[in-house]
Amino acid sequence: MKEKLPLALLLAAPYALLAGGIVLLSHGKPWMALALWGLIVLLVFAPGMLRAFLMPRRGWTARRLLFWNMVLKLCNIPFYIGVFFVGLMMSVFVIPLLLPLILIDYSVLLPSTMYGLSGLLQARREGRISTKTLVIFGIMQFFFCLDVVSAVWMYISAHKWEA
Repeated sequence: MKEKLPLALLLAAPYALLAGGIVLLSHGKPWMALALWGLIVLLVFAPGMLRAFLMPRRGWTARRLLFWNMVLKLCNIPFYIGVFFVGLMMSVFVIPLLLPLILIDYSVLLPSTMYGLSGLLQARREGRISTKTLVIFGIMQFFFCLDVVSAVWMYISAHKWEA
């Protein structure tokens, strides 16, 4: 349980951020929405990113890290769709919010990306992938849509390693 709580927080935090942000913005409190984002980044996302690189020392295999990378990426897809629809509903008024929305999106992307990078590095240490594969799939982790392709592809590959 103790081991899965940080992962559960990483899964729930984007949705708390989206729901809280919508409520705060609809009540005319954009600075409170910004404060909520800052708190979630400091208390959930930043520790989650650090934790991703500490888990191999606790015995997590590349396959396990890549599994959680894939789960986090796939579970965040509805969040990105929600942000897109919020932006659509705001139409022209979204233009001043483009930079904050991009920052929020990347702050949600980065924790799962770190699990992907950690899994790829661990797979390289285990001799499961080449340096070229590490670099290509590592770069893909930082781009929307390609990150999901990378996560699914690498987990499927990792699943085959154990078979």
